[in-house]
Amino acid sequence: MEYPRVLVISHTAFSKEDSMGSTLATYFMTYNPDNVAQFYIKEMNPNIHVCKHFFRVTDNELVQKIMHPIKGTVGKTVELVNEADLGTAARVSAAGGHKHRDIAMLGRKLLWSTQLWNTKEFQVWIEKYNPQVILVQPGDFSYLLDMAVFLANKYRLPIVVHQSETYYLKEYEKKTLFYRLFRYDFKRSYERLMKQTSYCVYLCEAIEDSYKRFFNVPCETIMKATNIKPEKSPRVFDKHHVRFIYGGNLGETVGRCEPLVEIGCVVKKLGFHIDVFTSSTGAHMSALIPENGIHLHGPVTYEQLQTEIKNSDFVLHIESQRPWNVKDLEYAFSTKIADMLASGVCSIIYGSEKIASIRYFKEHNLGLVIENANDIETSLVNLINNESLREEFIRNAIRQAEAEHNPITNSNRMKEIIYYVHNAIT
Repeated sequence: MEYPRVLVISHTAFSKEDSMGSTLATYFMTYNPDNVAQFYIKEMNPNIHVCKHFFRVTDNELVQKIMHPIKGTVGKTVELVNEADLGTAARVSAAGGHKHRDIAMLGRKLLWSTQLWNTKEFQVWIEKYNPQVILVQPGDFSYLLDMAVFLANKYRLPIVVHQSETYYLKEYEKKTLFYRLFRYDFKRSYERLMKQTSYCVYLCEAIEDSYKRFFNVPCETIMKATNIKPEKSPRVFDKHHVRFIYGGNLGETVGRCEPLVEIGCVVKKLGFHIDVFTSSTGAHMSALIPENGIHLHGPVTYEQLQTEIKNSDFVLHIESQRPWNVKDLEYAFSTKIADMLASGVCSIIYGSEKIASIRYFKEHNLGLVIENANDIETSLVNLINNESLREEFIRNAIRQAEAEHNPITNSNRMKEIIYYVHNAIT
């Protein structure tokens, strides 16, 4: 059976080193790459072979076009690359934060409202590809939502929304004028999009349950899949040479450095250290030093990180417990969880169960969950000394990976949804 041609509209490309790009790619693992196209806006290259048609437009190109109308060029087709983009993962400015962000987002909205992205080259590209369904990953970019609606109306296409965030639901306490304008614009664009959406796919049940209160659109949860075969790691556990590992985003705004140091100091007290792999940089990471039990490494490829995890005894997932971060991450579901579960390595989770990803581990008994800093040492010592507990966590994790994070099952379900929404209007 030939499935409809899909146009994916997203911020990032299909990339192993980008959390959202890799998540989107897993939904197309069993799809014909000739029938998948992607429009994206981040300065990066795709390196996952689930798609053969790419078109990219960046903010900088639009700015240059405004400044230099004759010389400026906007948009181009992009080819797949085989090498990893090590700068993509966790590329977060040390300045970070929400300061000025609302002004910047409003500025970007105005920039994209110029329609300068809708070039002759883009029109030729999309008409040659001739999409039959649009799948959009919203993020908090209202202009991408507007683009999806514009293209859906122009080419009479149904829309599928893949939602991994709850930006529509988030309300922050410090409501500046620019924040209010940004929120009004984003919610209006999101509501327009949902009015034309045929089906929603959510990354986890917590997100689905929340959005269903606002939008009466057919929906279901399909969790991120993993390409790692779920099986126990071959590493032999030696309680005298225990290896801990963390890999991922340590940008200033996510607030993970402080809890990482809290665990690191305890791990050092026990005579070990945590190997940390990240491409994040900045002064906020100054405490990530050997004296605090942290051995900081630079960025590695996705494959290299999985090898490092397989060659460890415990893989860490941490979240800040600061009130603002807990509220912001209430529905957050880390995209690396699927790989952690399938790795066959015992997981250690540190953070509040109010956060969806941490609650997932706790409810299904998928790893050691620590919620209080005072419990870190006792919990780690018990885990190191309790082989049956470690084995139970690993068995549960592998079973969950097979049931909920299977790339074939999840991709086939996405194919069925795309096929359904296409046939519903033809």
